[in-house]
Amino acid sequence: MKKTIVMVYDKAVISGGAAKIAIQSAVELAKNPDNNVIYFAANAEVDECLQSNDAIKVVCIDTPHIANNKNKIKASLYGIWNGQAKTEFTKLLSDLDPTHTVIHIHGWSKALSVSVVAVAQNMHFPVLITLHDYFAVCPNGGFFNYQKKELCHLKPMSWKCISCNCDKRSYFQKIWRCVRQTVQNRYVKNAKDIHFAYISNRILTLSQPYLKSTKFHYLRNPIDLSDQMVMDHHCSNIYLCAGRVSEEKGVEDFCKAITEVQKSVDIRGQVVGVGPLLDTLKQKYPKIEFVGWVNSTQLTKYYQAARTLVFPSICNEGSPLTIPEALSAGLPCIVTDCTSATETITDGINGLIYDAGDVEALKQKIQISLEDTVIDRFQKNIRDSFKCADYSYAAYIVQVNRLYDSILMEEQER
Repeated sequence: MKKTIVMVYDKAVISGGAAKIAIQSAVELAKNPDNNVIYFAANAEVDECLQSNDAIKVVCIDTPHIANNKNKIKASLYGIWNGQAKTEFTKLLSDLDPTHTVIHIHGWSKALSVSVVAVAQNMHFPVLITLHDYFAVCPNGGFFNYQKKELCHLKPMSWKCISCNCDKRSYFQKIWRCVRQTVQNRYVKNAKDIHFAYISNRILTLSQPYLKSTKFHYLRNPIDLSDQMVMDHHCSNIYLCAGRVSEEKGVEDFCKAITEVQKSVDIRGQVVGVGPLLDTLKQKYPKIEFVGWVNSTQLTKYYQAARTLVFPSICNEGSPLTIPEALSAGLPCIVTDCTSATETITDGINGLIYDAGDVEALKQKIQISLEDTVIDRFQKNIRDSFKCADYSYAAYIVQVNRLYDSILMEEQER
């Protein structure tokens, strides 16, 4: 009998990493005749690769992103509990068999709300949630204090957490997030039968202590990687920073360090990406080249032309895509110690690691990387150990299919 996979995410268009994985994995899974694939989303806009695929049933309930709704009160209410999502998801699941169906949820916090998790549980469907971020346990989704610009070590939803103004916008927004978290905890935190897929050990370490479930599975994010390594990066004097230009990404630390080192060494700093700090940093650091947004093909060329990638993020990055992308181009990386990049980069082997937020430490690592013999050693180790195939969608689909089968077997043995 066919197994049914219901892929659930707020959006049905590729707008970020989680959306891309949800959509592309649905497309790949639908190629198997033994899979019946359904994609359930809130927003009405549907990506062409889903819309034109007769093997995928797409259900969109036309509920906008909570930040895009002009009626703020209504958005606040359905951000906590989307009654329309509950009704439509109930209709969808009523025609399906729980013993042959897996509900794979990639995200609900921007439109669908936790009501979709509640429906699946109440109707006794097995649920798999991929932890792309920390929203399953942390009100602001990042274990990060955006006001102080530092990592947060408070217990989620403790009094200290609730009373702390850590939100990007305002304390009022934090209180709303806490209300949402309180409702969500009933169906996610306190559920013992939900399966969780974690994309890095850092995600697992920070999330697992606050979840009652014991069902955790490692599921590495798939990435479209170049398999053409370029092994002459030591000839370059370009230090590259790629990603969102915002405070938590540490881009200003990169600009400071490069500008300081430039006083004694002929190096170039390039920032690829856009974000709220872009204009400010352009004016403040005139010697840094700000490229702006580029597509994936263009970005690969920047990887291939640089000496190293610097990843200066000061937040709890769960699985930064830029690291394997850079390694696929043979590019050594200098990364902070507070992200899961340290699960891919080994200090002194295929890159360098420094204390997040420490500009002096970053400058020292840049000085080390100026030695051609160091870069040559890193490149050799990258070439010998990094395999693009490990990150392919083909590898991901094999792994996730096995996980679905395992979950259904457990369900059928109950």
